[in-house]
Amino acid sequence: MLSRHGLGKPAALYFTHTWNQRLEGDLTPGGKLSIYYDPHRMPLARDYLFGAPAQPITAHVKFSEQGPVQDKVLWSPAGILRHVDKDPLGYGSMLFQELVIPPDAEEVIVWFDYRSSDGQVHYDSDYGRNYAFRFLTRDVRPHELSSAANGSARQQGLAVHPRATQVRVRYRLLDKGVPGQLQEAPLKDTGKSDPEGHRIWVLPDAALPVGKPVVFDLAYQLNGRTYLDDNSGKHFMRK
Repeated sequence: MLSRHGLGKPAALYFTHTWNQRLEGDLTPGGKLSIYYDPHRMPLARDYLFGAPAQPITAHVKFSEQGPVQDKVLWSPAGILRHVDKDPLGYGSMLFQELVIPPDAEEVIVWFDYRSSDGQVHYDSDYGRNYAFRFLTRDVRPHELSSAANGSARQQGLAVHPRATQVRVRYRLLDKGVPGQLQEAPLKDTGKSDPEGHRIWVLPDAALPVGKPVVFDLAYQLNGRTYLDDNSGKHFMRK
């Protein structure tokens, strides 16, 4: 069911001026993390210059809800720019910072502040909730169901974090390669666990249209948040 894109590749978080947050690569404890941030998410002062240290934008990062905070001033690899390339996917002019995720990290929680020339401080923090990113390959992984568990109907199995709820597939049918309307199908908690304590959830094949190509993501709730596993923005596919 899951063929992952970007396994083993360095993780990168993109915060674009179109208010999208995107994870690319393999976010893992002990690995490196690059943060790319478009300052146009902030209410910039009229005299703001891209990358100018006089008006810094700082990333605040912690690795558990109650953990210590690391403060990292973002910088411009291209230097100070008067003319910037604004790309909606985050591949244009972006501020940057890099850090190492501790081996015992539970998740990555990020928010930002901007100090303008008039002394005001502005925040980008998902309205005070902060942006949280899970280690998706640790939270969700394929689980092979035994013949007895499958019964007569074909089912797809997933081993999911033991505290996760409302696991579901968000999918679109492909018609000549064009994705259709977004739809959802819930997975069922079997009440069983794998040897590492992850709960086993199943999705009957009948829950998705048979014989049609489908692109899909996985969503689940944990600690009061909804997390989306979209395969590093590439989505999963069933042909």
